[in-house]
Amino acid sequence: MTISEKVAYIQGMFVGMELDKSEMKVARVLSEVLDVLQEVGQQLDGMDAAMDQFDEELDTLGDAVADLEEAVFDDEDEEDGDFGDGDGEEDFFEIPCPTCGEDLLVDDEALAAGVVDCPVCGGKFALSFEDEEDGPEEG
Repeated sequence: MTISEKVAYIQGMFVGMELDKSEMKVARVLSEVLDVLQEVGQQLDGMDAAMDQFDEELDTLGDAVADLEEAVFDDEDEEDGDFGDGDGEEDFFEIPCPTCGEDLLVDDEALAAGVVDCPVCGGKFALSFEDEEDGPEEG
C-alpha cells in the first residue's frame, strides 16, 4: 500500500466518523494534517515514478556501455590471443633482429636452440641471455 493509499484510507475513516470541522477544533486540525499528508503522498508518488524512469534510462545506458566495452576490448583479446595466456599454450617473446631491426616473435623452441632465423633479412643470430647493462664478465 502506497503512502497516498494509506492517507486516503485515513481520510475515509475521518469522513466516516462524521466529525464536524466547524464545531470541533481537533477535527479541523486533523483535517488540515490529512490534507498535508495527501500532498506529501502525491509528491512521493511522483518521485517514485521519476526514479523508475531514471532506472530504466540507466539500464539502457549500462547496456550501451557494456556493448561498447565488448566491441572495444574483445578485439584486443583476439589480438593478444596469439601470445598465449598462461594456460599451457606456447609463449612467445618479441626481440629485435640485430641485422635489420625488425621485431621478431621467438617461441620457446627457438630459445632452447639458441639461434634465430630472421624471415625478413634472412640473417641468423644467436640469442644471448646476458644482461645488456652488465656487459661480458671479466675474470
